[in-house]
Amino acid sequence: MSFSDKALDLINRKNARLYALADNWAKSLENEAKADAPWKDRTAHARQGIHCDATMNNNQITISLSHGVEYGGILEDGSKPHIIRPKDKKALYWKGADHPVKLVHHPGTKKYSTVGPTMERNKYKIRDDVIKLWED
Repeated sequence: MSFSDKALDLINRKNARLYALADNWAKSLENEAKADAPWKDRTAHARQGIHCDATMNNNQITISLSHGVEYGGILEDGSKPHIIRPKDKKALYWKGADHPVKLVHHPGTKKYSTVGPTMERNKYKIRDDVIKLWED
């Protein structure tokens, strides 16, 4: 086996180890985000929907942590005051409402960030693990 073949073999093995490291970090980040999510669960769908993946594309590895529910962005960033109007009906009604209403002035929602803070807390640890792997 030539020197270049040995070097290429070493790089391929390091890349495989790097992907395994990223995959382990993804599982850890997902568990941390779910455990630390600051909102109070109603259905637990938002907490269960948090997911993290490691992907490899052209020797570039990406770790992605995200919400799995359509309102995940609102949980993460909150919402400004806004007006809610009926979509298909003439009025809005919910259990406990005194009467149907034409619109609701929603005061907005406070943010319950979990994805951003989880990544922020761990970015230097991940970086240090990657450096350590390539130093071996």
